[in-house]
Amino acid sequence: MDERPLIITDDENVLDDLLRISAAAGVDVTHSREPGQRGLWRSASVVLIDAPQVRRAVSARLGRRPGVIVVAAEEPDADLWEQCVRLGVERTVLLEHSEEFLVGVLSDAALGGPGDGRCIAVVGACGGAGASVFAAALAVVAGRSCEEVLLADCDPCGPGLDVVLGVESDGGVRWSDLSAPSGRLPAEALRRALPSVPVGRGRLSVLCHDRRFDSDVDPEVVDVVLDSGRRAGLITVLDLPRHLTAVADRVMEQADLTVLLAPAEVRACFAAGRICRRLTDLGARPGLVVRGPSPGGLGAQDVADVLGLPLLTRIRAEPKVARDLEFGRPPGVDPRSSLARAAGRVLASVGAPVR
Repeated sequence: MDERPLIITDDENVLDDLLRISAAAGVDVTHSREPGQRGLWRSASVVLIDAPQVRRAVSARLGRRPGVIVVAAEEPDADLWEQCVRLGVERTVLLEHSEEFLVGVLSDAALGGPGDGRCIAVVGACGGAGASVFAAALAVVAGRSCEEVLLADCDPCGPGLDVVLGVESDGGVRWSDLSAPSGRLPAEALRRALPSVPVGRGRLSVLCHDRRFDSDVDPEVVDVVLDSGRRAGLITVLDLPRHLTAVADRVMEQADLTVLLAPAEVRACFAAGRICRRLTDLGARPGLVVRGPSPGGLGAQDVADVLGLPLLTRIRAEPKVARDLEFGRPPGVDPRSSLARAAGRVLASVGAPVR
């Protein structure tokens, strides 16, 4: 994964100026002449894009992400402003008057620090795979090491992660309350407004659907929530539906890792293959978690080899999980369980702190 700042321009003069500024900041950069490379767009610590390339980036349907700065030679017109809004541009600057600012931006990107939150998406290969339970376990295990974790339910047809965590009767904000936001969403304000569960050092905040509201979420709302979590340095875990939705696609484009959870069964492998093609088309970063037992002796590595995905970990059968959920005990609470250990390995794979 190339996390160097990305410069997007086909103008040699603009490129020379930005390379000079990069040298002044002491930062190595990546250059692309067009904005169609989803991997570079997603992984770069910051993106400096030449104004004429903005429309092409919008046409390429690149996902919204933090740290996109448009570099212009003159004041943007109304059409450019509209395209910048659609792309989720953080700021537009005039190159001639912004060299000091750009040096600072590139230096900060190289140093990292606050604003480097992690986003993990979870999707089941088939019905009953246990994706919602594993997403909740990821958030619970992350909560042992992080003061704040955000768990978001993106499946309007599922039972709801608030039910999995036993907070379905608690008050607080739901997805329907976040419709059509403008600007940035303060992460602290969002967390305080959500139902939450005390876990480890902090609290696990849960963003779910309203029981009376079963339509999908506006992808623009999801963009704002993800951006808020990244800026606040949060671990954000999202439970995705298996069916095709604009929200699921948007999340998988932006996630640091998309976990595909598959039972060790032949039928699940065929179902997972369909999702793998979708992940490839979106330029996502997939990883496989295999849940046993296998009725036919299919091994976790066998499933990974068939699907062509890296095997992150495997989960042994835990009959007591179903009982714990019935009594409102969150999955992953027992650090000795196979579920919690698997969640810890997945979190470690994206550099998240794990206790």
